[in-house]
Amino acid sequence: MKKNSKKRFYFKVISKTTFLILFFMIVLLIIPLNTSAQTDTVQVPSDLPLAEGNLNAAVKNAVDAGKLSNTIFLLESNGYYVLTDSILVPAGEHLTMITPEPGNTQETAPPQIRWTANDDVNRSYFFLCYGDLTLKNVWLLCADTEGTQLGACIIFRDNPLEMVQHKCNFDGVIIDYFPITTLAGGSVTVACKNFKGTFKNSYWKNCTDQYYRYYGRAVSFPYLSTGYHVDSLTFDNCTFSNIGYVYMQEEGEYGDNVHFNHCTFHNVVMYTLESGWWYNMSVTNSIFLNTYMFGHIPAYSSSDGGEPDGGTIQIDSIANFGFDVPVSEQDRHILFTNNSYFIEDWLSDWMQNNSKTEWHRENGYEDMIPVPQPMMNSRTITFLESESFPYMNKAFLYDSTDPGFVNAPTNIDTLKEFLLSKWWSGPDWSWAWKPENSINRLWPLEENMAYTNDTLLTAGMGGFPLGDLYHWFPDEYEQWKVQENNEKARINQWLETGNDPGVGSIKDDYTQKIKHFTLDQNYPNPFNPTTQIKYSVPKYSYISLKVYNQLGQEVTTISEGYRQAGTHEVTFDGTGLASGVYFYRITASNPSTSSEQSFVETKKLLLVK
Repeated sequence: MKKNSKKRFYFKVISKTTFLILFFMIVLLIIPLNTSAQTDTVQVPSDLPLAEGNLNAAVKNAVDAGKLSNTIFLLESNGYYVLTDSILVPAGEHLTMITPEPGNTQETAPPQIRWTANDDVNRSYFFLCYGDLTLKNVWLLCADTEGTQLGACIIFRDNPLEMVQHKCNFDGVIIDYFPITTLAGGSVTVACKNFKGTFKNSYWKNCTDQYYRYYGRAVSFPYLSTGYHVDSLTFDNCTFSNIGYVYMQEEGEYGDNVHFNHCTFHNVVMYTLESGWWYNMSVTNSIFLNTYMFGHIPAYSSSDGGEPDGGTIQIDSIANFGFDVPVSEQDRHILFTNNSYFIEDWLSDWMQNNSKTEWHRENGYEDMIPVPQPMMNSRTITFLESESFPYMNKAFLYDSTDPGFVNAPTNIDTLKEFLLSKWWSGPDWSWAWKPENSINRLWPLEENMAYTNDTLLTAGMGGFPLGDLYHWFPDEYEQWKVQENNEKARINQWLETGNDPGVGSIKDDYTQKIKHFTLDQNYPNPFNPTTQIKYSVPKYSYISLKVYNQLGQEVTTISEGYRQAGTHEVTFDGTGLASGVYFYRITASNPSTSSEQSFVETKKLLLVK
């Protein structure tokens, strides 16, 4: 497994022919368009210096012509699009914008969409969606052309005359520099009764607010709203770095199905996933570094008896929700597995040793001094470990394990000052990491959250690295895609039944984890004409299992290809072969090369007819 893979943003520049093939695959397989009408592709030219509004005009023209849902807007690589108004998606319509995969040069950067500096226009919403929205390989910067941070969002609203499920589909999207937003929601604000969000390979970066410690957010309901609902919310291979919260649900609102898989959470000021009102939830194969940086302040949580919240997830009893839900405690399915958590030393030290902490200590206010949050609080652990809740489970957790990011996007000095001001109501403080990089559209991105910890590099299901593979481990991401469906099936079955498939009850931390390659003796032996061969794989590897005769000549290949970690069993059929002694040999290769052998073993079998 490579320790320092290039960032996912370093793509090869694809040919026009390759792009056209990919483009039409997207049209046919991904984008839910009305196939009864002709699909148009509109190439939207980048805004040249002093020009603005090309994207607004292109979308408005399609809306006016009644063709929005049957139009794909193709943006230019390295394009620069300046909004002069919110982009409206009417009820019942679907807006789709795509760009080729980014390359490793400035010319192949994703197009950036930002705001005009004209204060006379409405800059409340990037997209005002009464319908659906699909974005692929687009960079949204919540700033104007002069680099001033603004408070806009992408919002999904109900049409009072037609209550439908609103769909948001992001793939390869960068959501950048979003502070507190319109209606005090998230960069994606859910203001509708039925919402389905699907986020793949996307990156929330520098969603920092100078005043509030708990804004910005990736996805959130509006502040003090009621009656809205998330039907499903999934995040695959996403990164959240330098952000207030990631996902927030409060008041009477919550999500039915919330799932995070292979995500990287980095520098989150407060709740990573708030609150504890989960019904059907899984957090898997993810890495948490410096999450809940605000820490635990006992005096602030006296109503909970001083109980900390926990830096990853927390689970509350339905009795504490404060609103009615159509499920019982026993109906809830929650899975937290193959995850790591770490608070860096500089942050722990800063909590205990700064000017305000020293003052509080000297004056007897020890309960006002922040301390690092645990991975989970005791209430959450009780739910996950109790036999009374068989559908709430945890396993394969790595606490206090430092990943060692290659180039973490952390401005330590400015972040310290921000935390100091927010602990004790100080002045506003900007703590975003190098926002000038985004304002200047620097590409490829400078940060790199690949890491070097050998344990975490194989701690994911199938022996993959924890965290976002798409951006930080591109080679492993391509291998992961081969077995993605199998991994998702395992997670879904585990979540549904409360048991990891093939293992059984998991109210422990899995001492059964496979640690070595093995090749078992075939059974039965002798055999006629079939026999079973079992082998075990401790990490995702390229496997070749072949049969040879006594002269060393290859007879057949029984199994070959990438295999995820686990125990596998195959059948060898000797029909058509003469009786006699044969040999079966397994070779396991480095998954990055499929040629560097890391394990070889041979055993004998006897065919008797």
